[in-house]
Amino acid sequence: MNAFDKRSRMPGAEAFEHGTRARYTRGCRCRLCTSSNVARYHERQARGIALAKELVAPPPAPLRRTWLGPDGPRSRVFRHSCPGVLGQPCPIRSYLRKDSKGGCCRACRERLVWDGLVPAAAALEHVKRLSRAGVGYKSVAAAADVSSTTIMAMRAGRKTRIRASTEARILGVDRAAVADGAKVQAGRAWKRIRSLLEEGYSKAELARRLGKRQPALQLGRGRMTAINASMVERLYRTIMEVPA
Repeated sequence: MNAFDKRSRMPGAEAFEHGTRARYTRGCRCRLCTSSNVARYHERQARGIALAKELVAPPPAPLRRTWLGPDGPRSRVFRHSCPGVLGQPCPIRSYLRKDSKGGCCRACRERLVWDGLVPAAAALEHVKRLSRAGVGYKSVAAAADVSSTTIMAMRAGRKTRIRASTEARILGVDRAAVADGAKVQAGRAWKRIRSLLEEGYSKAELARRLGKRQPALQLGRGRMTAINASMVERLYRTIMEVPA
């Protein structure tokens, strides 16, 4: 097998060292690669059990199973059924044995640790929304622990599918990830400033409290840096005693 498979445009087994799961998935069945795949399987199962124990699942309910036996239809009621995970019912309607681990069946545990490919559309739309809010793609990449080239490829249309874990990390980024030097809309900050001026504070006093060296509010009218907007918001909450 060549180091690069021209038909699939993916690296072949020879591109990876022995003892790695990547080489195993590309066809190598030597002792080292097989052991690596077995170790990866047990690690994934242990992670699924740990995640299942952290979930608050409904109490297992009785489950009736019916099947066709040699002498006709038969049925049995099992005391405990799999409650499912992630707010979804068990896909195979499995029952739980006495020695079941994690409070759910094997199929549901695998759903907890599944990290396959998903469409990148949802993550890309989230990146675009953050960009309109002033959060650049590099700030998103840093906050999500994702390579910036991955997000660039998504925006260029070269990457249409990403790992489920990558999608989850990107969707978990909010406007708090904005870089200090990034530009954001200044309307809310100036609304706060006008409220403080109406309370009797002078611009010089506000500038001093904001840490400005000059007694003037040298802030952008249309857009200002994220750090300045954050300082104005914090000052307003402190003076007006508004909880965060």
